[in-house]
Amino acid sequence: MKKVSVLVVLALIAVALALPAGETKKGEKLVSGTISRLDTANRSMTVTDSKGASWTIQWSDSTRVLGGELKEGAAVQLGCTESENQHWATWIKVSEAKQ
Repeated sequence: MKKVSVLVVLALIAVALALPAGETKKGEKLVSGTISRLDTANRSMTVTDSKGASWTIQWSDSTRVLGGELKEGAAVQLGCTESENQHWATWIKVSEAKQ
């Protein structure tokens, strides 16, 4: 029994460390891909996923940006909600730009 409890706790810790903060919010979608278009003046970007689908994402002052600078070609993972037919990022995790 003790061994099972330890394994459950370790599994929960592993899941918690793997998920960025905010990812578990109800109604939030997870989007991963590459920034194919960036419009910083209008706080908008287009993210293209590995299957070729494109998402237009808006962000605001309350959006947390982690890991680096938003720029075209950068790999991103983000959480977003839909409001008034627009996708709004709640957090964005940026990786290095693909070469």
